[in-house]
Amino acid sequence: MSFNRRRVALACTFCRHRKRRCDATRPSCRNCIEADVDCRYDDTPSQRIDSSGGSREIINRLQEIEAMLQHHLPGISTLTSGVQAIVSQSPTLSATSPASQASTLQAARILSHDLAGAGSSQQWPLPMRMEQQSQLPGMADAELPPLTIPVGHKTSSNYLLRLPAMKQLIGEYPADLFFMLESRNPLPPEMPAHPTPPSMNPLTAAELSKDVLDCFVSTFFSHVYHSHPILDKVEFDRIYQGFLENYYSDPWSMESILCLVVFALGAAKMAPPGAHGFESSPPGMLYMQAALPTLISMSSWSVNYSLLLPQALVLASVYFAYIIRPLQSWRLVYSASSLLQFKLCRLPTRDGDEASREAILRIFWSCFLVECDRLAELELPQSGLQQLIDQTSLPSFRDVDQSQSTTSLAEISIRRLLNRVHNSLYPRKRNVLSLSSTSLTAVDEFSAAEIASVTSVCDELYRQLNSWYESIPEPSRPALGTAPTGHERKSILRIRYYAARHIIHRPFVLYIVTNDLQHVDNAVVLEKAGVCIDSCRTYLRNTTEILAKQSQYTWTFSLS
Repeated sequence: MSFNRRRVALACTFCRHRKRRCDATRPSCRNCIEADVDCRYDDTPSQRIDSSGGSREIINRLQEIEAMLQHHLPGISTLTSGVQAIVSQSPTLSATSPASQASTLQAARILSHDLAGAGSSQQWPLPMRMEQQSQLPGMADAELPPLTIPVGHKTSSNYLLRLPAMKQLIGEYPADLFFMLESRNPLPPEMPAHPTPPSMNPLTAAELSKDVLDCFVSTFFSHVYHSHPILDKVEFDRIYQGFLENYYSDPWSMESILCLVVFALGAAKMAPPGAHGFESSPPGMLYMQAALPTLISMSSWSVNYSLLLPQALVLASVYFAYIIRPLQSWRLVYSASSLLQFKLCRLPTRDGDEASREAILRIFWSCFLVECDRLAELELPQSGLQQLIDQTSLPSFRDVDQSQSTTSLAEISIRRLLNRVHNSLYPRKRNVLSLSSTSLTAVDEFSAAEIASVTSVCDELYRQLNSWYESIPEPSRPALGTAPTGHERKSILRIRYYAARHIIHRPFVLYIVTNDLQHVDNAVVLEKAGVCIDSCRTYLRNTTEILAKQSQYTWTFSLS
């Protein structure tokens, strides 16, 4: 009596494909947990795949493809000549834009060379030199975008491993497999993967008085935290208690470094305006000096998923904004942004809890605010974070009170609008080495035609600004004008409003000044120039209150 034997489907798909012993634990077996992959069980009867003759089928298929290419080789040659004729004679090419015309010509020429070399020993064509590209029709005035590798492209080995057909052959692999392997690969002992203790000694017990530190922490959460709510208060309280108990056993851990940065911010906020020795010995520098060596070293070598390092870097950047050191502030937030980008790229692939996702989003938007404030006034390299804002959701701020969450979201929104104003109204530098896309360039003169062309753009941006203001809920919306708001966050939003209002209408004042007009006949130009001057006056009156005390906005508002 014969019958077909059926194997019981106990092992998961991952273990089957790798011929590993599976403990059949649900929902995830031990092997899948260690490999960080989804554990799936196929409850249907398994079928054996007869692999005999597989190599023969592959060879036969390759021979068929080779025969098909040989058959179509004359057609490829004909297509080559046709493409060359289209490039040289097509009348529609002249009707296209200069950028698309240049790219089409270059693509067609490369295509024609590639097709001509198919099936022959001809080498690949070399890229055109810069002087050759400048001779292309319309190339002189074209501003072609940089040929960068797009985020999430589909040419990586990781992408191939995630294809359904590949999964059937080799099983399930994490989407960030190679990154995980490299991040876990230990570095040579000569490289400071884990920074050695700095030459300086840990802080003394007198410098770490609990009463003083409690005051610094309280000041931080009362005044600084509202602008950058990137820490979980409950979690930080646990870290702070561990710092008080175990600082001398591990003074250079990331938990200790984060606490030192918070102490420095609290001390900077508590310092009276115009304090003696502010420039030579800023308040809180004692704690920041102890934290910086580890921060700089870890930002160079750390590639783990811990959020303590980017949190500490962002807060350290805010500290240097408090002591009016914008370049150092930018350098630290640049490091934080670089670390954050690979965390964001892998956020969909990591099955972390919602709290981790929320923390990453908060750090992202704090980096965005700080970096944009620096780039708006300084020509500095961009971290690339601004390219991700359209694909990144806003944080929920669930554990933050309603007023604080509203003002935080409103400030993110107005900062995005300010960036839109920079890119819509003001030209970028025509320099291939220009680094900052938000830097403004003063044109030599404004013609009447140019002013007429930007009038509608200014009207639309002003409409968006007023829509932003009206969208703020009434309890958090600052009254326009110069009357005291009674709330620092409301004052910040009002200053941002008048900063945007002034920049939107600045072209009309520049038009009048650059053309040395003693009398303006155009009522629209005169009205909008008046709006700009009124916005500047109101802006100055509103910033007086903020600039009278220590603030992260001191340099930004005084320069704007």
